Amino acid sequence: TPDISPTAFLVDVCDKIYTSGWGSSVGGLGGQLTTAGLPATPGAIQTTTTGHDLYLAVFDINMTSLDYATFYGGPTSPEHVDGGTSRFDRRGRVYQSVCAGCQGNSDFPTTPGAWSATNNSGGCNNGVVKMDFDAPLVIANFSAPDTACAGSTIPFTNLSGGASAQTWDFGDGNGSTAISPTHTYALPGTYTVTLTSSNPLSCNFTDQVSRNVIIVDAAPSLQAMNDTLICGPVDGFLLSATSFGTANNYTWSTNANFTDVLNANPADSTAFISPAVGGTYFVRVGSSPACRTTDSVTVAVSLANLSLTGDSLICTNDTALLILNGADAGSTIIWEPSTEILSGQGTAVATVAPVETTGYGVSVTSPAGCTWDGTITVSVSLIDGSTVTTSVDQSIVSPGTVVQLTATPSSGVTYSWSPSVGVSDPTIANPTATVAQTTTYVVTVSDGICTKSDSVTVTVYDAICGDPDIFVPNSFTPNGDGVNDLLFARGRNITELEFMVFDRWGEKVFETRDQSVGWDGVFRGESVGPAVFVYHLTVVCTDEQRYFTKGNVTVIR
Repeated sequence: TPDISPTAFLVDVCDKIYTSGWGSSVGGLGGQLTTAGLPATPGAIQTTTTGHDLYLAVFDINMTSLDYATFYGGPTSPEHVDGGTSRFDRRGRVYQSVCAGCQGNSDFPTTPGAWSATNNSGGCNNGVVKMDFDAPLVIANFSAPDTACAGSTIPFTNLSGGASAQTWDFGDGNGSTAISPTHTYALPGTYTVTLTSSNPLSCNFTDQVSRNVIIVDAAPSLQAMNDTLICGPVDGFLLSATSFGTANNYTWSTNANFTDVLNANPADSTAFISPAVGGTYFVRVGSSPACRTTDSVTVAVSLANLSLTGDSLICTNDTALLILNGADAGSTIIWEPSTEILSGQGTAVATVAPVETTGYGVSVTSPAGCTWDGTITVSVSLIDGSTVTTSVDQSIVSPGTVVQLTATPSSGVTYSWSPSVGVSDPTIANPTATVAQTTTYVVTVSDGICTKSDSVTVTVYDAICGDPDIFVPNSFTPNGDGVNDLLFARGRNITELEFMVFDRWGEKVFETRDQSVGWDGVFRGESVGPAVFVYHLTVVCTDEQRYFTKGNVTVIR
């Protein structure tokens, strides 16, 4: 005798009766409960039972007949249902949660794509079943904005299922039979919208659903300024809009999402844009998110940041560059006087070479039609830049040597020597400089118009009081041809000197204490013959070091 524990009961929209239950005598779960002997209908998911399965049945109105019945469970496990784990839907859908696979079995029937086809536990695990009987129902449903503006067009989207016809009541005395109509409410208020969906072939024939729509005050009027072309140069421009008195809060932005705000005061219907950047700007009015009005204006800016720069001060015989900055691509550029433009006519950079102070002009016409004129004066100095030079009386010196610097021209200009350390007066043409290390001296000469620089390098040589900085040549040719006729003791940084020459018998033939005096190969009024002589050289250097050397020198005739 079948005996089951009911777990769910429902009457659907078509008055069909749904029931489910379980029966199992295994493991003491249900005593004498069993699903054995219960009927199953043709088309059942499972027509046989082990006596401990889930059982689902659907009866006709007033239980006059059994429309559908099936078992659901594994061949071994004692399936059962705990209370509260079944949910039926009046549209003919069954959701059943079952304690399945008990005693660690994995025999509960699953479908492809199931979350798991195995138990994965040592006892019972949850098995979930959904069955949809696809009842021939009409279910009315629609979507619409919760809040809208008076005077705006509101869409109503029909989401009904199984309907072949529909009737709309918008709650203001108006209606429609369209599938998904639109409607405009003239006045604010709360309106109840009712949708009646029908199908004569369905079991419930009609279904109805109602939903409230709140209509608030109409969106404000808004008109932005006309699209505009602004010809520069300009630092900025003013955006403006009007709501014709219907709004008192404005928001200006560079984008339609209003992620930035351009006007600091919401009560101000204008916004000043600086720097002047062209583009599309958006303005919005309305305090309610549902009832805002947006407009936009496109502003084109041409020649916004034009300027004329270049070489305004030059020297005689120099060239100057005239530079037009900020012209729009494709602009027409004309330099004047055209006869004095060496190169660059029609471009943003022109080269000129005025012989006297001259004014130049440029005319610009952008592709958008904006025009601009500018002028620049190039002043010409009387000084030729090539005459600016500098020199030094000693280019190679020892540390601490005072050298004489000289710049030209020598008058009528200002001077600036750099570096100025050690320079007696860095603002005159001919200062002296005490040189401690190798230094490049740069002089900048200017008459206020022409400014030029030149440089000279003084190399500091760390002298050695001895060879190789101090030496005597090993031969000379005193033959009167003006080449190598004198024998000198050579060297830098010598403060004292004793230079003596002896013949091979030890007789002194020459002696001097003056480094600028050399032996001419004459002894006692007569030229000596070709021979080898011996010299002795004793010196004292600037650092007070003393040095002595001797050697041979050959007279060649």
